[in-house]
Amino acid sequence: MTAHRPPSVRGVWNLAYPLLIAGLTQITLNIVDTVLLARLSTDALGAFALAAPVYLIALIVVRGWSTAVQVQVAQRHGAGRPDEVAQVVRTGVFTALGAGVAVGTVLYAAATPVLVLLGAPDDVLDQGTTYLRVLAWAVPFAAVSFTLQGACAGIGATRVAMYHALLVNLVNLPLGLLLIFRADLGVTGAALATLAATAAGTGYLLLYGRSRLPRAAPGAGDTRDIRRALWRIGWPEMSTMGIGYLNEALLAGFAARMGTLDLAAYRIVDNLLLVVFTVLASGASAVTILAGQELGSGDRERADAWHRCGARLLLLFLAVPATLTLTLGRPLISLVTSDPAVAELAWRATPLALLSMAPMVPAMSRGALLRAAGDTRALMIASVTSDYVLLIPLGWLLGLHTGLGLPGLYLAWTAFAVLYAVLVHARYRRRFEPTSPSKGAHVDPVDEQHLG
Repeated sequence: MTAHRPPSVRGVWNLAYPLLIAGLTQITLNIVDTVLLARLSTDALGAFALAAPVYLIALIVVRGWSTAVQVQVAQRHGAGRPDEVAQVVRTGVFTALGAGVAVGTVLYAAATPVLVLLGAPDDVLDQGTTYLRVLAWAVPFAAVSFTLQGACAGIGATRVAMYHALLVNLVNLPLGLLLIFRADLGVTGAALATLAATAAGTGYLLLYGRSRLPRAAPGAGDTRDIRRALWRIGWPEMSTMGIGYLNEALLAGFAARMGTLDLAAYRIVDNLLLVVFTVLASGASAVTILAGQELGSGDRERADAWHRCGARLLLLFLAVPATLTLTLGRPLISLVTSDPAVAELAWRATPLALLSMAPMVPAMSRGALLRAAGDTRALMIASVTSDYVLLIPLGWLLGLHTGLGLPGLYLAWTAFAVLYAVLVHARYRRRFEPTSPSKGAHVDPVDEQHLG
């Protein structure tokens, strides 16, 4: 628990750095597949570029449930209730497994129609379909993995995410090389390697969880209240993430309509941007955990103090990778693709892509505190509003119909980020800022019920 730990930037960093390493190691899966398939052929990279966001939609939907588990575990851990922590974990894992099976089934069945809807060219459709159908089997494993990682993070055990990510990559890289090139399976080989690595990671987390997480006694209590609390937090988070990555897939479809070269370049820039976002998300996740534990113990002032410390860390987290990307971007892109036309398209879009992340620093730090309080519905409303008021209309207009191409897509992302930051800040002010010098932060009555 955090009761004797004064809020500080160092405190956020200590919890965030394993998540940072885990996040960067996890996205290495995508970067490795991007590099390997780019070396194989531009068509293979194009198929991966269009299909990967669709697979990520499935992952993000089931990952939203893990956020609910993390928040509930953090609150109950902060309140000193290990029996309830055990019930949350057990309920969360079994629900995640069922959700993973359902989402994986939908992904398998809808693979071809979705890619056609996104405008997949004939030269990438078959490869993209096979990729998605193989990875549909990985979704249940991923759902359980996300939930166990969320539960461990809720009690402050963030290093397990780092070890898990390292294991997954140790399996994926050599197996990917073997299946893509030696077995000549191409995009299918990349999918099979990811499936095997995901299953291995889930096995490790199950063993770790048995030794570190509290275990529920047989027949211990009614879990209906826990299921309701998880659902209350989980469905907006799953919806937000699913819709967000659906929009990512739509933007990839816009890039596909520009041409295969633009689609390949979009995938490269997206990976660069994913690194920056992952760095920021690690800090935001640490704030959610620490603030959630404080809220569980009833100390809102310390929860808000953790948020303010996290905001300072996130500023640093943006500055460092953005500077490195702008400095080393051209040589890095040249390592990814040998096609000079793709490399030039990617580099032209990179500065605007980084600009789109600047408004996300305050949005993510305040959003972490709202999420710790279980207020995921407000974040969902802010995200969906920003998506369909600005991101998708502007992406369609600027990317496809004004001749701006990929830079137009990232101008749309910047507009989205600004509006999202404004909406999240407005909610934060209502919930946590004092209404007068003599009054505390505003408290919705429902929150006292869920946090007490």
